[in-house]
Amino acid sequence: MRELPLVKPATPRGLLWGLLGVLFAALGLALYFYFAGPEHTLPVGTIAQLTPVPTTIAKLPAGTDTLALPANAYLVTQTYDVAGPMLWPAAAGAWVVLLGIGLAVWLAAISQLSRLAFVAGAAAAIFLLMSLNMDLLGIFGEQDQYFLMLSIAVLIGAAFVLHAFLEGLSFGWRLVLFAVLVAALGALLLAKTRHPASFVVLHLAAYGTLAGAAAIALLAVWLGGELIYGLLWLNTQGATQKGRFGLVPFVLSSALLLGILLMYYWNAGKLAILPGVYLNPYLLLLAAAAIGWYTLPLREPTYRAWVPRQAATWLYVALLLVAIGTFGYASATLNEPLLQATRDFVALALGALGLAFFLYVMLNFGTLIKQRLQVHRVAYDPRRMPFYMMYALGIGIIVVVLMRNQFDLYDRARAGQYIQFGDLTRLQSEQQPDNLYLALLAERYYAEADQLDPLNARAALGRAALYQAKSQRQNEINILRSTLRREPNEKVWLRLAARFDQPTDFFERQQVLRQGLGAFPASGRLNAEMAQLYSRSSLPDSVLHYYGRATAANDADPVPHTNWLAFLLKNNQLEGARASANDNPNPKWPAWQNNTLVLDLLRGRYQQVADTKLAVDSALTVAQFAQLYHLGLAEAARHDTAALPLVQNLLRVQANDAYADQLTFVGGLQLLRSARPAPGFDQLEALATGATSGYYHQVLGIYLLERGLYASAAARLALAEQAGNTAALLPRAYALAWAGQPDSARVVAQRAIVATPASASSLRGILAGAILPAPKAARPLAQAYANAASTAAKDSKAAAQQYQKLTQADPFDESGVVQASDFFTQRQDPITAYEIMRRALSYNPESVALLQGFVLAAADAGLEEYATTSFAKLGTLLPSSEYITFRNNYDKRRAAHRAAVAPWN
Repeated sequence: MRELPLVKPATPRGLLWGLLGVLFAALGLALYFYFAGPEHTLPVGTIAQLTPVPTTIAKLPAGTDTLALPANAYLVTQTYDVAGPMLWPAAAGAWVVLLGIGLAVWLAAISQLSRLAFVAGAAAAIFLLMSLNMDLLGIFGEQDQYFLMLSIAVLIGAAFVLHAFLEGLSFGWRLVLFAVLVAALGALLLAKTRHPASFVVLHLAAYGTLAGAAAIALLAVWLGGELIYGLLWLNTQGATQKGRFGLVPFVLSSALLLGILLMYYWNAGKLAILPGVYLNPYLLLLAAAAIGWYTLPLREPTYRAWVPRQAATWLYVALLLVAIGTFGYASATLNEPLLQATRDFVALALGALGLAFFLYVMLNFGTLIKQRLQVHRVAYDPRRMPFYMMYALGIGIIVVVLMRNQFDLYDRARAGQYIQFGDLTRLQSEQQPDNLYLALLAERYYAEADQLDPLNARAALGRAALYQAKSQRQNEINILRSTLRREPNEKVWLRLAARFDQPTDFFERQQVLRQGLGAFPASGRLNAEMAQLYSRSSLPDSVLHYYGRATAANDADPVPHTNWLAFLLKNNQLEGARASANDNPNPKWPAWQNNTLVLDLLRGRYQQVADTKLAVDSALTVAQFAQLYHLGLAEAARHDTAALPLVQNLLRVQANDAYADQLTFVGGLQLLRSARPAPGFDQLEALATGATSGYYHQVLGIYLLERGLYASAAARLALAEQAGNTAALLPRAYALAWAGQPDSARVVAQRAIVATPASASSLRGILAGAILPAPKAARPLAQAYANAASTAAKDSKAAAQQYQKLTQADPFDESGVVQASDFFTQRQDPITAYEIMRRALSYNPESVALLQGFVLAAADAGLEEYATTSFAKLGTLLPSSEYITFRNNYDKRRAAHRAAVAPWN
């Protein structure tokens, strides 16, 4: 095939290749927006829910039974929700940049044209600048159009000067000049407006919608006959006559192409080429654009009276840049009315002008094609039917069809622009939630788009987002239902189902999901949603059925696997859960990983949970919170506090306030089971208010049992019972039995059996009055107290410091506290001894030893009036003989103190 030069030798090749590079980069970006747009504009996210399951942190032997320290673990389940429509400022910025480059190239090109062509090109540029409504951004005031006048004066004035007085200036310098002017105007716009840059580009992209649609329409009209030319080239390009196909193949292939375009338009913009594959006229336009680049020099006889070939190249590049940018941004924002309007117009233009070009070729070159000559070389040099008649015929067909359809494509394009206006105003409304006017204006824009294109779903989704931002749930549900009547959409089904998120909405959510699965039976997300819904019922077979369908549709989706593992754990199917976790190991899924931590907790594998390395943000997600919470539980079970600093730091982050109680609990539990339990006890006691107070009192009571403080444990567990926690009855019965109160233990045991009949066998010994062996009391600082006693014989000052630290950290060590109090009493420091006993008594109020020590320390310090209540309490706890002995000792200590402080005279 003969090589044809694309442009004259005077064309600057480097500049041309640079612009072609920009063109291909724009095309790549547009394709990216086309594929990424649906997920960015309507992103599918997950909503995590926490489901509590009981687990055990520690076990305390009690005869043939064990007393458990209970805690709630949290399973994470996930459901889908769809956000948006989201705005994409980066895509708008790319569109504005391409528009700016295209405008600079256009102005540089028209400045080289003849007078009439220059006026036409300048008029197009002026209308573009007017359509952008840049003065609304408030550069020189929103009511005046000074910036528009400045832009026209600078850009069109410069073009006129170049056109009239600098004809010899090269195109490269012209382009540099207009690039600088466009950039300077853009910089001035960004510098003077009060709006952020993201809003500016969104504004320009919204107001430039129709101008971009016009660019696509002009491009489609220019390239209307190129596909037929391509078929002509295929049929006549052979080097020999035998290598050419002749007239019949050309007619058949052209008829097939035109028939496809006709069927596309006849079927309202949908034509299945293969199962699930539909015709997209943009692909045909892309092919026509490639052919058009090749035919640009061949078509020179048709336009050289108006435009030099070199200028035609630049105008073609400018038009391509703006058209590609418009397509990319419309795809990025999922602006279906605009995309549908431009697709339909492209199909109409290719069909109408293609038919006209086919007739043009047949009338002028039919005989030559039949003779198998290389007609493609002379296709634009007619002898019978002029080329402009072909365009007149094609454009006439287009106008007739548009008039027949009442210019519906223009209405759709306007609907697309109103959608952009609605999105822009909705953004402002979300930023100014108290401004009702903006919300009403955004809704009005969407309503206008609905009126212009009643079948478009995009405007309805914008209104749904508006209602969601205003917490108008029923309005959002209604508009989503109307959206589905216009266009069945998997994401809309998911979003509608997500609105029915209350426990009483089971059947409404079920109905929505059934309808969605009727339209999209192979949807993995809808099947996963149905499986999760049935997990709330007593239909495990349905859960398994829909789980299987969901994983068959998309096995890489973590949601169904996460929910299935949670379902097994919730139903205590630990072996099945272990097998499922081993079959689908996915540690990169935070929610799934959390559920495996729950599995390990339920199996008592605390070490494995404690060894988990977590990656958490400062603002916790639900899954991250649950993982950190379970790590804290596992460390508490192992008397470890490695994660405690992280828990305490995250508690200070305001974004984590929703998890404050649970994080405070797990941090307090870690401290409670560490070597310094007093701060942990204080934290948990502060939580013991409201409806959950019974649980926290139970946790504190079990801990007191572990420390051998049975009387105080029984009193604490009584508070749990009073708060409605019947699970505290069993440990309270044992606490009373070990505290030497068998009658009270028997009464509590009977109540425990009534509340929990399964506990009857373990309480048989208490009911029979048997003396049960008490477990060994935990003393985490026993060795430290022993070391302090050894130090006291050598260095009493150092021992005093040690005792104060020990009693501050662990006031639950009864013998250690008494030991410390005696040490300070012997040092003639009764005030310190009194403070130690007073503080220890606040944690262990039923201890006889501490009550006695406190009363005696108060007598030594002369503070007996503060020990009156404790002294009276001892009268109810001690046998008469012991009480009399203690009272005599108390009287002696009090008399000794009075004698010591009496005046010498």
